[in-house]
Amino acid sequence: MSTSRRILIATLVALTVLAAAAFGLYALWRAAQSHSIAEECLVGDYAVEPGQASVAASMVGVVINRDLPERAAVLALAAAMQESRLTNLPPGDGDRDSVGVLQQRPSQGWGTAAQLSDIRFATGKFLDALVKVDGWRTMPLADAIQKVQISVDGSYYARHEGEAQALSDALTGKTPGGITCTFEAPTQAALVKDLPVDAPRAVESTVSVPGASWATTAWCIANADRFGIESVAYSGREWTRAHGWRDNKNAPANAVVARMHT
Repeated sequence: MSTSRRILIATLVALTVLAAAAFGLYALWRAAQSHSIAEECLVGDYAVEPGQASVAASMVGVVINRDLPERAAVLALAAAMQESRLTNLPPGDGDRDSVGVLQQRPSQGWGTAAQLSDIRFATGKFLDALVKVDGWRTMPLADAIQKVQISVDGSYYARHEGEAQALSDALTGKTPGGITCTFEAPTQAALVKDLPVDAPRAVESTVSVPGASWATTAWCIANADRFGIESVAYSGREWTRAHGWRDNKNAPANAVVARMHT
């Protein structure tokens, strides 16, 4: 056999081995994908991480507690998306001395770094300034936010309006069942301070929130990972980690019922 022929055969064998290895790796990757669960929350056409959904739920809770119109929630969320991608950034992770989900600066009188690291406090400070802006309810989103945030380029806020509106619609309950989340494993935590609801009633692993609404339902789903919630039922529908939304004729209309991971 000639030297050139031996080289050709050796090359073909090597390529065959590499192809088989690549196929094997691809098969393993596909198998891993089929057995894993993507941790995300879907709101209409948008996907956010569970942590982002939780931050958004806390922000919207402040708006609801203050009995402000939904437009305030949209503006606050759009501002947070641009400033931090709905992440509660600690001191040192933002620009100059900016802190928190809205990147407010202690040196500009927004509050202390510790205060601004509290999502509810930071959102409240944003809303305090927003309601003082003449015409904030009807002016273009970017203009209203810029009056509060005074960014270098306020036009960037406008790019987040669609996603902020979808999140707000879901988390205020304007869109019933508007959010669904999937998680791999729950974490432990206690129930919330965010929404103006009656005291929850717990029986073993089931928590009932009397007089609650779609806003409470959305909050529970957005925070399911943090609080170890497996399912949420309300008004003839039920959300579960495994299946998302489905009809459930036993889901009460006078309370939100959350079942915790055991």
